[in-house]
Amino acid sequence: MELELQRLSIMLIDPSFTDQQFTEEILFLKDFPVRSIFVLPYNVARAKQLLAGTMIQVSSFADYPLGSGTLAKKAFETGQLYRDGASNVFVTMPSEQLAMYGNQSYQALEQLSFGRKALGFFFDSGHLTDNQKQLLTMDLAELRVSAISLGVNLTMEQAIYDMSIFRTTRNKRMTFQVNVKAPTLLEIELLFQAGASYIGISNGREILPLISKWN
Repeated sequence: MELELQRLSIMLIDPSFTDQQFTEEILFLKDFPVRSIFVLPYNVARAKQLLAGTMIQVSSFADYPLGSGTLAKKAFETGQLYRDGASNVFVTMPSEQLAMYGNQSYQALEQLSFGRKALGFFFDSGHLTDNQKQLLTMDLAELRVSAISLGVNLTMEQAIYDMSIFRTTRNKRMTFQVNVKAPTLLEIELLFQAGASYIGISNGREILPLISKWN
């Protein structure tokens, strides 16, 4: 079994992390060529500094965690994240607003990424009902955004179920990152088989040395 580290993101979004813990985690992770490290907005500049000299991208969320802010608030936070050094920003969107405001919001916010097509939407799928997920899938088919991030610390069962729903969207250019709490190597492989483009994990310190060993 060979897993591509470039398809994994590490989720460092625990607000209880001290600066020392955060620094130690980044310094450990920088030795592994993962795709990106997701951090909370106030840690973007620090993460960018610590990852200097690597190809690892810094990613974060705007209007996190509820996504209830105005478009102006989302725009301010998105622009600030890019200025702080984020390579990818995922804007938190309430699923019920997607059909009416999704494309309009994306068109306005994507300009802040300096033409890099590095903006995506985040949906906290772990708190959506089955009906909301079905409606969201239909709305995503009409959405021009190219990247979606789903859930935070999902269980394996939740992640597999979400992918079974969302991969049916007709927009084949759209990539999906599903964020799982602490998957095993086999579970990561199963998620890729289920249609995940990328996987966000919180147990990088345990998993990455094993993947490097097996590869």
